[in-house]
Amino acid sequence: MSWNISGVSSMQFSYSNRLNVARVTEQLQIAGQELATGRKADVFADLGPRASIALTLRATEENTQTYLTVNEVLDSKLEAMLSAVDTARNGAAEVLQNTLINATNPTLGADALQTQARATLESIIGTLNISFNGDFLFSGTESGSAPLTRWEEESGATGLSPEEVLSDIVGSGPTTVAEAEAMFDEIDAFFSSTNTTDPDRNFEATFYNGTPLLDDSGDPNTRVTARIMEGQQLDYGVQANDPAFLDTIKGLAMLSVVDVSQIEDEATYASWMAEVSDTLGRGVQDMLTISAGIGFNQQVVVNAQSQLEDISLVQQTQIGNYENVDPYEAATMVTSLETQLQASYSVTARLSQLSLLNYL
Repeated sequence: MSWNISGVSSMQFSYSNRLNVARVTEQLQIAGQELATGRKADVFADLGPRASIALTLRATEENTQTYLTVNEVLDSKLEAMLSAVDTARNGAAEVLQNTLINATNPTLGADALQTQARATLESIIGTLNISFNGDFLFSGTESGSAPLTRWEEESGATGLSPEEVLSDIVGSGPTTVAEAEAMFDEIDAFFSSTNTTDPDRNFEATFYNGTPLLDDSGDPNTRVTARIMEGQQLDYGVQANDPAFLDTIKGLAMLSVVDVSQIEDEATYASWMAEVSDTLGRGVQDMLTISAGIGFNQQVVVNAQSQLEDISLVQQTQIGNYENVDPYEAATMVTSLETQLQASYSVTARLSQLSLLNYL
């Protein structure tokens, strides 16, 4: 009696089945990952030559997201700047109102003007020294230090305090119109930083620590800017040495160093108060213009953000078209592979129970 056994041996079949199980298991893991994440497990292998397009789209989208993040910070900066300017303007406007009431003679509250102006001046200095994320907002490009020296504080550059310089100019106050006008000239020279005789007694030497208005060649210095989207730059720098703040601080300083209620000559009093009123009035009006400019810049940033969000949506859709998987196809693939795997396990289990004795 002879036995003729042909075909594939059980060992070979078992080995092939194990390989198939391993292959299907790996495919099931990949399909499960794609179903869970919604993205192709190996984007570049799947896309082939088109992978470069997906890479370019992703780089562009990352750039767009960077702009969106930067603009959010910029919008917060602008809001802080606007709040500071409005606070300074409101404080100066109150002093201006009392100055106008006492413009020609000390009638109501003139004896309190010096105290009010001094408190407002110190408040405005503190307001303009505001910082955001370590950057002082009104220092220009030199944003690492506070723009204004405190009224009584000595400047680290000159050893003089702003109060000291102004007090040296006015002394005990003007007694004649001629004296007052001479003081106006010296005060103007200080705040315009044109005192060539003693450069330390200039606003940009003793009072201001940020970027000067002009460079060594007499040309305007570069202002703070931000690139809010590709091809669009926003110039938003406002500095504490801008004319609006210079006039405001000058008017308040003139009231702070002179008790106007003690000026006995009516013409001198009227001349001093007229200069203060005109100076403060310009400062308050110009600060309103600055506020409007900051508000406009905020709207520009908002518009840019809206455009960037639309661009990002389009880019993300395009990226998804290349990298995402169809969830229904992925679910179908997982089900199919699970069925294959179960079948392979079933065959393996049945083979393990077979024996030659079953056929004897």
